[in-house]
Amino acid sequence: MKKKSIVAGMIAASALIAAGALAHSGATGIVKERMDGMMAMGKALGTVADMFKGNAAFDSAKVAEAARVVEGHAAEMGSLFPDTQASREGKGTEALPSIWKSKDDFLAIAKDLENKSADLAMVAATNDQAQIRRTFGEMAKTCSACHSDYRKAKN
Repeated sequence: MKKKSIVAGMIAASALIAAGALAHSGATGIVKERMDGMMAMGKALGTVADMFKGNAAFDSAKVAEAARVVEGHAAEMGSLFPDTQASREGKGTEALPSIWKSKDDFLAIAKDLENKSADLAMVAATNDQAQIRRTFGEMAKTCSACHSDYRKAKN
């Protein structure tokens, strides 16, 4: 079960990076700003995922750095999704209307991501790869949960 959550996290990170490159086409303003943040988080998650896939050497300092990137962007989520027409309907947006209908739940998931990424940064300091892997998987599940409820499905 734990392996499945880690694999799901790795897939989510890869999808964020690939999809983001296409979605940026023509995005402006707040939509582009949040897409840039999502791309930064995806890249950070991809760095850690590559370590666990064996595509990069394990480096707990890089895990902590990636976790801090995610933590910083998660903390900004509330300001990146204002209830404005430009935010809701801007070119390239992948945000679903459910973000604004269930704003408290959306912000709770963002706060959970912020907390779990802070946890990952702390666990990275232990250099315990098994614990880091578990904590990374938990953090990545939070990303996936938000995307399943608040982001348009990919075709």
